[in-house]
Amino acid sequence: MPDRMKYTVVILFFIFYILSEACTTSRKITYVFPDAMAEQIRSEYLKQCEKGRILYDINCAKCHTTTVNRKAIVPDFEPEKLIGYELRVKNAEHENNLPETAISSEEFGLIMTFLSYKKKN
Repeated sequence: MPDRMKYTVVILFFIFYILSEACTTSRKITYVFPDAMAEQIRSEYLKQCEKGRILYDINCAKCHTTTVNRKAIVPDFEPEKLIGYELRVKNAEHENNLPETAISSEEFGLIMTFLSYKKKN
């Protein structure tokens, strides 16, 4: 019985470790806003960026995010690719795999806001 108890404790510790690692490796994103941006506007943009991050995770991350040393890396998109719908229109994969019904124009705008203001890698 003591060996079984040790085994159970080791398994529970291992499960706890995996769960805590999963929580701590979740992405902490830093945003870079212009210095002249008013605090109230910065606060609103931060909310929009966080909504965009969630939408990115749901709709975009599986194809665009890479993992390095168990850390998710969101790619840095060139600013000209983030203008309007260029990102979606210029890539045929988006039209085939991400129909208009998957995300609305507003949601796409939030994703673009997130990608525009996230700190570059």
